[in-house]
Amino acid sequence: MADKSGKLGLWLIGATGNVATTIAVGLAALRRNHHAPLGMLTEQAPLNELPLRPLNAITIGGHEISSRTLRQSAEALHRGSRIFDADLLDAVAGDLRAIQKNIRTGRTLGCGRSITDLATRKDANRTTTARAVIDAVRADLRAFQRRNKLDRVVVINVASTEPRFAPKKSHGAWTSLSRALTQKSSPLPASSLYAIAAIEAGMPYVNFTPSLGAGVPAIRELAESARVPIMGADGKTGETLLKTVLAPMFRDRHLPIDSWVGHNVLGNGDGLVLDSAANKSSKLDTKNGVIHSITGYQPQVRTTIEYVESLGDWKTAWDHVHFRGFLDTRMTLQFVWQGCDSILAAPLVLDLARLADYHAAMNRGGVMKHLACFFKAPMDVREHEFAAQVKMLNDYAEHDLREKRGATARSGTGRATRRRSPKK
Repeated sequence: MADKSGKLGLWLIGATGNVATTIAVGLAALRRNHHAPLGMLTEQAPLNELPLRPLNAITIGGHEISSRTLRQSAEALHRGSRIFDADLLDAVAGDLRAIQKNIRTGRTLGCGRSITDLATRKDANRTTTARAVIDAVRADLRAFQRRNKLDRVVVINVASTEPRFAPKKSHGAWTSLSRALTQKSSPLPASSLYAIAAIEAGMPYVNFTPSLGAGVPAIRELAESARVPIMGADGKTGETLLKTVLAPMFRDRHLPIDSWVGHNVLGNGDGLVLDSAANKSSKLDTKNGVIHSITGYQPQVRTTIEYVESLGDWKTAWDHVHFRGFLDTRMTLQFVWQGCDSILAAPLVLDLARLADYHAAMNRGGVMKHLACFFKAPMDVREHEFAAQVKMLNDYAEHDLREKRGATARSGTGRATRRRSPKK
């Protein structure tokens, strides 16, 4: 049974990036009751009825390849995107300093030039074997848990998107992959090495990015054999979220979609990395597949992503949907989504940390399919309709709540029966 006492560690890959910085500032603000926990599914029924770890029990650490501090990242977001005010930054300055002490140098092995060029920490780009990286990361994770006296650590990847990584023969089974990890050329990108390190340390791993992460059969095999929870990939926060809400409407009203075109512009670090064609392809893979999956046919789908530096952390998506109705009359839906990337992502990462912790506490491992509603490309889940995915999550929670109520009722009945038994 899950126990919400004790402390939970949240280890963020990309620890001073915009998303991680927003998580750090936001968590500190919530602890001080400066703001309501808007955007968090775990703060509403039925999830808030589960014995989840309270927010004030979470300790943050992470890996980072940039020498920029959390405070510097927060100030940059304040200046460039106006998502934190100066008073809030002053109030949480001590929290950011404490988290900074828990940040260690990340690794860029297999990440591609767009990411290695961002590395300003010493040794981040050091050439070594994949196994050496895994061992170093695992040591960092265990030291973080030991130093902070944490019951459990959940590892979540919120780093920049890696280029698409071609499948290799060694990816098929853990025995062959394990041997390949000791070779000079890495068989995997850094996101997957972090995943292996987390699993070997017995820590749940969640991939909030389009990068490969735990998305190869060999790593899933490792997670299942070790009974460690894993999930991903690519957080669903904006345009794709709307696609998975609107596409079922067209399907259920029998209004065929001829084309769905979306143009995205953003200006943060994620946008800068996605300006590389190799990195952008990973993102487009997860964004373009949902319409076909929901409708059952393939409309013309076109998605673009462009970097516009002046936009900062704000992303704008313009979408044009061409569809047909009665008598083959063509009609159009257009919408504009303007959202703050990190503000949309941060509460979901906190949700995922709490839910992965709960899943592990219930002695469950492998792919957490019930968390599909958080992702554009959920592992082992073919259902992309958002409402159906949310039902999967709520059904998971309600099942456990029924079990808990049933166990309580049975226990109470037993005690009542014993009290009524006559003395001998």
